[in-house]
Amino acid sequence: MEKTESIELIRRFTAGDEAAFNEVVKLYQHRLLKSAGAIVGDETEARDMVQEAFIKAYFHRQSFRGESSLYTWLYRILYNVCISSIRRKKILTMVSTDDSDETFELPSDQPDPFDETVRKEIREVVDKALKRLPHRQRMVFVMKQLDGLKHNEIADIMHISEGAVKASYFHAIQKLRDMLSEYGGSHGMS
Repeated sequence: MEKTESIELIRRFTAGDEAAFNEVVKLYQHRLLKSAGAIVGDETEARDMVQEAFIKAYFHRQSFRGESSLYTWLYRILYNVCISSIRRKKILTMVSTDDSDETFELPSDQPDPFDETVRKEIREVVDKALKRLPHRQRMVFVMKQLDGLKHNEIADIMHISEGAVKASYFHAIQKLRDMLSEYGGSHGMS
């Protein structure tokens, strides 16, 4: 259980207490939005994914058994929503020729315009590199690097073994290093 979760909050949430649900949303919406943005690559779509995940969580709240943290359970729901969206997009891409290349922009805390331009360029390069990774490797990388999840948590969310998580992460790092070396360095990947 995470520090911010309490047994009482979880009990109230699973019982259908609307105030508890609102607390859960406030507690995790920003983390989940960041994750969804990194997975789907579009801020508007990420917001839709997070909203859909919270709706599913609310209607299936009684299925939470406490075998993982509430955040891990919510992340698993978000992951499944994102995977479904990506699959739908693949099907639509096969049928449609319309290709949108929007990126998710992280807010900057740097006031210097030059620094912001460099940061934006690096974010765009990394975002494009992430999009080129196979889905499993991208998901594992996002969960580990951006969300700070442990191998066992990722394995639980994705329903794969820890060994598969470690292998996917290793291959993602190698591929990102190769792709980013074209840009001028590994940008601190480890």
